[in-house]
Amino acid sequence: MGGDIDWSVVLGPEGRALLLSGLSVTLQLTVLGIVLSSLVGTAIALARVTTSPRLAPLRWLAIAVTEACRNVPFLIHISLWNFGVFGLPWVLTITEPLRDLMGTQFLAGLCALVSYRSAYMAEIVRSGWQSVSRGQLEAARSSGLSYRTATRYVILPQVVRIILPPLGNQYVTVTKNTALVLVIGVPDLVYQAYQIQSATFQFFAVFGVTMAIFSAVCLAEGALLNYLARRLDRRWGGQPARARRKPLATTSAGV
Repeated sequence: MGGDIDWSVVLGPEGRALLLSGLSVTLQLTVLGIVLSSLVGTAIALARVTTSPRLAPLRWLAIAVTEACRNVPFLIHISLWNFGVFGLPWVLTITEPLRDLMGTQFLAGLCALVSYRSAYMAEIVRSGWQSVSRGQLEAARSSGLSYRTATRYVILPQVVRIILPPLGNQYVTVTKNTALVLVIGVPDLVYQAYQIQSATFQFFAVFGVTMAIFSAVCLAEGALLNYLARRLDRRWGGQPARARRKPLATTSAGV
């Protein structure tokens, strides 16, 4: 075991193949985790903001689920799903088609990601929804709009603009959380990096490249979300940013 750094162990054909295979698994977990946790988190948030007395039990259940999931470490989520939920015979029977398609460990890791991150996303959606004044909905209804139309064209655009930046942070965190599924044997990027390192003892080279890959993926996510936020701001936020930056004398000259 020498002290020299050998980059060929990760940049050579075998190293590249293993890392690309792991990256594929990481990206699958990331995309599925983001989509499913967004949907589940939105459903939980809607249950929490309901004011109907008949839905009070659902509201309290949503609060309990949110607080329980947020205050339990992610590794506990992984262990609970992999060794607990997917250790039950009836769960194995019900999920057999999905397990045949994805693998039991992959499915357990995905469920852990969703149960953990959806609780945080639910809080973001809930706070964004409640930050919009109820008077705006009442004003829209009084102008003749239905509840559904007013929600879609008056309330929802404001909510999306408010929650998109914090949701973007959560999406990047989902990507980083995927690194922990290696503890149950999911062959993600970090798992494959450990496989290469254990065979070559080139710790710096292997995890230096792994760090660079994670950084590139997370930076790409951030850039995409920033682009989406700018597009939504131009579409729903009135004048484009360039027009808002024009000097007052320039805009007044044409009046």
